[in-house]
Amino acid sequence: MLTTALIAVIVCLIALIIWLLYRLFSFKSAVKEYTKEIEKLNDDSYKQPFKVDFYDKDIVGLANVLNAHIERERELHNKNEQNKKELSNIISGISHDFRTPLTASLGYLQMIEKSNSLSDEQAEYLSVAISKNNYLKELSDDFFEISKLDKTQQELEIESVNLSNMFSELTLQQHQWISEQDIDISIDIPDGIIVNSNAHALQRIIENLYSNTKKYAVSYLGAKLSQDNGTVTLCVYNDTEEIDSIDESLIFEPFHRSNSRTKSGSGLGLYICKILIGKLGGKIYAEKHGNELKIIIKL
Repeated sequence: MLTTALIAVIVCLIALIIWLLYRLFSFKSAVKEYTKEIEKLNDDSYKQPFKVDFYDKDIVGLANVLNAHIERERELHNKNEQNKKELSNIISGISHDFRTPLTASLGYLQMIEKSNSLSDEQAEYLSVAISKNNYLKELSDDFFEISKLDKTQQELEIESVNLSNMFSELTLQQHQWISEQDIDISIDIPDGIIVNSNAHALQRIIENLYSNTKKYAVSYLGAKLSQDNGTVTLCVYNDTEEIDSIDESLIFEPFHRSNSRTKSGSGLGLYICKILIGKLGGKIYAEKHGNELKIIIKL
């Protein structure tokens, strides 16, 4: 009798252990499946709710909570995207309506400037007014550009671009202000570097880099282009008196400028570069070396 009872206890223990192992395995399988489902949520197009194959009330409860949370996140995401579109449309409309009278105003001010009929004091006031109008025009143009980029969700059209020729031509176009500011220039742009990219975006990026350099260069600037193992590196660099107030981690954020009160600009040029480079699948970053600032682009 004792032996029979002992055998029965052992059988029960083995059955209990098997059941516990089954439950443990089932729980682990459920957790693994949930992990896979959560990873799929990184894809915005994935809309499937969590599926429950292991019918335990705690697991079912977890699935219900997760599904409710995910649905709420989707609602907030959709609402945020709608708000962004509405804000972009508002900015675009304001920028467009603002640019027309501003351009006309600037034209009249320039006509007055050319008339040479003003006193020295009046000419000084007029110069300040023109400078402020130019700043507002640059600001409205940049706002308009950003609103267009925000509304353009599709990928930029990719084409074959001779970056050597484009970079050289845009560098030569800086000749006037380089001469006026007595800036030394170093150019290292080899021929024949071709990239698959978007010509308009690359042109705007390079123009913005030179616009930034024009504001801050003191005695020299450099333009360098190179290619290594399929990676193209474009670099524009210059010395600047503002180097201590420049933060490389913030320089591409909107409205970030140095502490100088004498430099004009919207603070959006490098931010636009960052957006465009992102759409092109490249990288843009800044480095400081002594009093030199380098803006580097990898394509």
